[in-house]
Amino acid sequence: MAVSDSPQVRVRIAPSPTGFAHLGTASTTLYNVLFARVNSGTFTLRIDDTDIERNREEYERLIYEALHWLGFEWDEGPDKGGPYGPYRQSERLDLYREAAAKLIGESKAYRCYCTPEELDAERKQAQAEHRPYVYSRRCLTNPPTDRTVFTVRFHVPGGEVKFTDMVRGEMTFDSDLFGDFIIVKSDGYPTYNFASPLDDAAMQITHVIRGEEHLPNTPYQLLVVDALGYARPQAFAHMPLILAPDGSKLSKRKHPEANLMLYREQGYLPEAMVNYLALLGWNPGTERETFTLDELVAEFTFDRVQHGGARFDRKKLDWINGEYIRSLEDDDLTARLKTFLPDLDEATIERAAPALKTRLRVLGEAKALLEYLWADPPAPELSPEDRQRVKAAAVALSLLQEWEPVPIHDVLMQVVESSGLGPNATFMPIRLAVTGKKISPPIDYTLALLPKDVAMARIARAIQ
Repeated sequence: MAVSDSPQVRVRIAPSPTGFAHLGTASTTLYNVLFARVNSGTFTLRIDDTDIERNREEYERLIYEALHWLGFEWDEGPDKGGPYGPYRQSERLDLYREAAAKLIGESKAYRCYCTPEELDAERKQAQAEHRPYVYSRRCLTNPPTDRTVFTVRFHVPGGEVKFTDMVRGEMTFDSDLFGDFIIVKSDGYPTYNFASPLDDAAMQITHVIRGEEHLPNTPYQLLVVDALGYARPQAFAHMPLILAPDGSKLSKRKHPEANLMLYREQGYLPEAMVNYLALLGWNPGTERETFTLDELVAEFTFDRVQHGGARFDRKKLDWINGEYIRSLEDDDLTARLKTFLPDLDEATIERAAPALKTRLRVLGEAKALLEYLWADPPAPELSPEDRQRVKAAAVALSLLQEWEPVPIHDVLMQVVESSGLGPNATFMPIRLAVTGKKISPPIDYTLALLPKDVAMARIARAIQ
């Protein structure tokens, strides 16, 4: 990873509290954390809450909760304070008003009294003439004098806007194509392209690392920064979008799977989520696919970030999560499973942990696998052949003195050898008799986790 020349790297994330915590927020946070750590820099959390119609306090709390779940910590933020606070945009309105007044006073911005209907008519006229729409600058040259409601527009000076992107290299935009854009809305609140660069400048953010959707915003924001005489960030990095399986952008409104906290509820491990998010759009250059956060810090470089969007692949995430589950110590897995198995005591969960490792993709699957321990299933309808197989197993199992996985496994393998059938043909009807399901932990654990008398009673009931 390229190391900044700055004596103090400062990065930030700036999510909006307008809905559930998004996978994209987690992904952007990860890249900022990696860059900050490798450069011994400062990572800041700022809340961009100027959308007064959609902001909710509970959504802000969800942002904190989701990022803490993934193990991310920030050095400065609304909940921690810091030297560049306040860290909510709604608490920084005076800064935006002063900056807007300064730009108006220097003729770098102006009040626009045009109504939405008039602006819509301009757009339709441009469409009819088959030309890109840019604002006519009517209110710059001849503003109405009988109106009081206005927005504030930035007066685009024209010319090229250039900046360095750590993913895409040198970028150039022609500002003559922009039109004079709004920086303060009619309700007095700043637009994103005004407030965000002001905050970055005031908070001395050195590197802006964010999603690709913000790449077109960057030249607008740099025009604002330049007009106010602030220092630009040293560099930007616009990371690839996370795409839905159908190739569309993974959005809060259309895709429930974008909700980060759903993965906690389903039993994904936070370290597995971090690992998977790192691989969305970044290639380590090897076949390796599992990394701790410390290993990511050592390996991550922006030159291995792809330019195109990265499709979210649930199967790949499941595989990575399963690998992490299998790497856990039994006591660690037991502790994590408690939330998902409220009907079982800790000792039983600990006994089941070695077997669950071989089956689980997510922790939430443990409930279905172990449900037979607290819910007596109905007796299955077995074929005559299956009944005979279960009867042979029942005789062998009844003679066992030690009701534990190893001796159970050994005696059942003897039954398999005697029958000349494969393990699956022998074990499946036993599994159905004991659990009522075709899927359970390995058969030796499936039986051993139940008291012997309970297991034998279910088997007997199935072959009556």
